[in-house]
Amino acid sequence: METPAGGIAYAAGAPVEVWEGSGIDRFSEADKWLKDLTSKITSVGRSPRICARFPFHPGADDTKQTSRLFLPSWQVLTVCGHTEVTLVEPANAGAAERLAARAEPFQRFAYKVGRNNQESHESLVLNEVGGSWFPSAVRRATELIREGAFEKVVLTRAFDWRRTTAFDPYATLHRLRSANSVCHAYLVDSAGGTLVGSTPETLLAIHQDELRTEAVAGTTRRGASPSEDAALADALLASEKDNREHNVVTASILRRLNMVGIEGAVTSKPELLRLGKVMHLRTPVIGTLPSTRRFLEVAGELHPTPAVGGKPRLQALPFIPGFEPHDRGLYTGAVGWVGLDGRNGELVVALRCAELSGARARAYAGAGIVDGSDPAAEATETEMKLRTILDSLV
Repeated sequence: METPAGGIAYAAGAPVEVWEGSGIDRFSEADKWLKDLTSKITSVGRSPRICARFPFHPGADDTKQTSRLFLPSWQVLTVCGHTEVTLVEPANAGAAERLAARAEPFQRFAYKVGRNNQESHESLVLNEVGGSWFPSAVRRATELIREGAFEKVVLTRAFDWRRTTAFDPYATLHRLRSANSVCHAYLVDSAGGTLVGSTPETLLAIHQDELRTEAVAGTTRRGASPSEDAALADALLASEKDNREHNVVTASILRRLNMVGIEGAVTSKPELLRLGKVMHLRTPVIGTLPSTRRFLEVAGELHPTPAVGGKPRLQALPFIPGFEPHDRGLYTGAVGWVGLDGRNGELVVALRCAELSGARARAYAGAGIVDGSDPAAEATETEMKLRTILDSLV
C-alpha cells in the first residue's frame, strides 16, 4: 500500500500466522484471533502490523468471500523518508537466533531498478460480464426505491479484458501511484489473482485514538479546460441528486459511529475531491475512539457504507446479488492493516481496481442509484470511473 502525497508506503511478505473466516460475525471473529496473537509471536523492530482484507459480501462457504488477517514474517514501513523494518517469528525455541540471522541482510538492503513497462501490448477490447444488463437494472432499482424498498443501492459493473500476453501487476501499480498521488494505491492477493487499484476512499483510520473516515459520493467528470472544470465542479456542488446521495452516506456514517459509542463530527460542508479523470463530493468525518472499543469493532459497523452498498443496509444489500451478474470479491471490500494492539489501523475501500490473473484482467466500476437516477447517466459515470484503472493496465 502507498499514499504518495502523504509520503507513506507499506509492504509485507509471507505470513507467519493466518486467520480466515466468513459470515456476518467475521469482524468480531477476526478480533478474537487478534487478541490471542501476541503470546504466539516474537518480533524485532516496531510493533508489527497485521494485514487485513474483507470482501464486500460476508460470504459463507464461497472461498471468494473469505475474509483474511495475516501477520507477515517481514514488513517495511516508510513514513516521510524514514524506513523501518519489522521481523516476526513464532515464539518457540531458537526464535531470537532466527531473528538475528534474518535482520543482518536487511542492513544491506538496496533498491534495484526493475523493468518499467509503460506500453500496453494490445488494443483494449472489453467484454462486460452479463452483457447489457445495467440500464434495465437501474430502472428496476429506481422503481423499488419509489416503492419504498430502500433509499439507495449501489450497482457495479465488471469488464473482462483478455489478451495473449500477461498483465504486469507491479507495473500497473506503479502507473496508478504515479497518476493518483492523493489516492491509496494497493496490491493484494485475492481468490482470483492479484487485485491492484488506487482508491480515493478511506473506510476507517485510527491512530492514537484519533478516528478518521469520510463520505465520498457524488461524481462528475473532469473538464478539458480550467473553465470547463470549474463549471463542472460548480454543477456538482449544486446538484440536488448528487448532494442527496452524498448526504445519505454522511448521515449513515455518523449514525453507525454513534452506535459504537463514538461522537463523530463532520469537519466541513461537502468539498471537492479532484482526481485525474473524475471529481467527487467528499466530507471528512472525525472522532475519538473510546477506551472500551477496538478498531475491527468500528470497522465492522461501518462496512459496507452506503457509498458502496446501499441504505438502509439490511434492506438494500440483499437485492444486489440479484441485480449483478458478477461476483464482486474484494472489489468494494476493505483492505489494509490493523495494529497488534487492536486499536490502531487503516482500512481503505477497494475501488478503481482490477483483478489480474495471467493474461486476464477484470476491471470494476459502480454507481449509486437513488430516486431520479438516469440509466444513461449512471452508465456514463461508471465508464468515467473505469478509465482510472484501464489507463493504468500494463
